[in-house]
Amino acid sequence: MQVRGVTNDLTMVQASQQAKDPYRGRNPRQIAAYDAMSASHYLRIPQNTIRNWAFGYAYLTRTGRRMFTKPLIDVADRGGSLFSFENLIELHVLGALRREHKLEMRKIRRAIEYLQQKLGSPRPLLEKEMETDGTDVFVTELGNLINASQAGQLAMKVLLQAHLKRIERDARGLPIRLFPFTRSNPAQQTTVDELPRLIAIDPSVAFGRPVIAGSRVPTVEVFERFSAGEQPDELAEDFGRTKDEILEAIRCEAQAA
Repeated sequence: MQVRGVTNDLTMVQASQQAKDPYRGRNPRQIAAYDAMSASHYLRIPQNTIRNWAFGYAYLTRTGRRMFTKPLIDVADRGGSLFSFENLIELHVLGALRREHKLEMRKIRRAIEYLQQKLGSPRPLLEKEMETDGTDVFVTELGNLINASQAGQLAMKVLLQAHLKRIERDARGLPIRLFPFTRSNPAQQTTVDELPRLIAIDPSVAFGRPVIAGSRVPTVEVFERFSAGEQPDELAEDFGRTKDEILEAIRCEAQAA
């Protein structure tokens, strides 16, 4: 009886600790939590593009030799093909270049390698410096690789900065929150930096699922109830959010990449 009691007490302590820290001491930003389909959906980037960036791909040379490209990012769970929040940030930044310029993987890789040297960081796309000197370095190097005009480089910089503004950082400069685009083709918007920031992905909230910004309301829950027949006005009242927030949550889940 004493052993059973000790076991029960230990179980209760473990359950209490897990409730206080559901991540069990792990950094939520680095936990593998997103598959390629969900990453594609939330970031509005085609799955094939994400897989190519994350895992590389095979190609044939002119002589018929089979070669493989190197990945652009360090995937959290390569074996399980699962991405972390930090991986989402990296893909989000790369998405700016893909949407507007359709850049080749090898040219982006060369620019990233150059940026690694300049910033002294193995993962420069996560760095706070990307919003300052890093952007200029990255854009200049890419511009040289693709023979982009000065105007072309300026357009590239504007779009990249618009994406970087949607990353919220803590006092140390580490990314802690992402406000993803909820429109399929943000690059086609003339005011891409003014698009709404009503949806957030925060690895410490709702296990990293998109939520209405400033709340713990998962967008998928809003969308499921909307799909079941409830109206936006009703949902807004029930969740205590604005109708615009409810509509943006629905748009987040309804549109695929």
